[in-house]
Amino acid sequence: MNFGKLFGKKGGGDKKPPPSDKYIKTTQDLDKQIEDQELKIQNLETKCKALEAEAKTKLKNKDRAGAGRLIAKKKKYVDQIKQLEGAIAMMEEQKMMLDSTIQMKGVMQTIKNTNQVVKEAAKDMNIDDLEKMRDDMEDLKAGQEELSNFFKEYGEQNNEDVEEDLQALEAEIENEEAKVLPSANKEVLNQPQKVHNKEEEELNDFLLG
Repeated sequence: MNFGKLFGKKGGGDKKPPPSDKYIKTTQDLDKQIEDQELKIQNLETKCKALEAEAKTKLKNKDRAGAGRLIAKKKKYVDQIKQLEGAIAMMEEQKMMLDSTIQMKGVMQTIKNTNQVVKEAAKDMNIDDLEKMRDDMEDLKAGQEELSNFFKEYGEQNNEDVEEDLQALEAEIENEEAKVLPSANKEVLNQPQKVHNKEEEELNDFLLG
């Protein structure tokens, strides 16, 4: 297996591809247009405030018709502002779509590279080889179990031999104790008789004395 390809040391397939010049230019154009339209909106809002202030002044001077013309002009500026705001919203949405597309392109490229690496890594893998490895493992396990049973039986056999020796030794001890016991009993039995005879002698001596 080629670990260099798998981990991307040389190819750099796991890195996000750099943005193209076209993407950079389009993004810059959108940013410039959005900035320009925002400036136009600020300018129009300033004009609207000025027209409204002037219309108030005309109303105070009882010039209702003049004030109406100024308000009508202001409404046109307001419509332009709405148009510009709509254009900005559309360009911002386009910019987001462009960014998302570029990001997804990088993701798709990474997925494609990963799939290729997986295919290359799987070339040396074969189901027959896996089955053979499994059979070999089963054979090894069976051999280990057989060896374990052999040593276990060998140990039990040695224990049986020791048990026989212990039983023989216990029998020998019992025989030795059986031989010693009769002579000991004779001494015990004779001792009370001697004591009894001595008492009789002392009694006889007292009576005769």
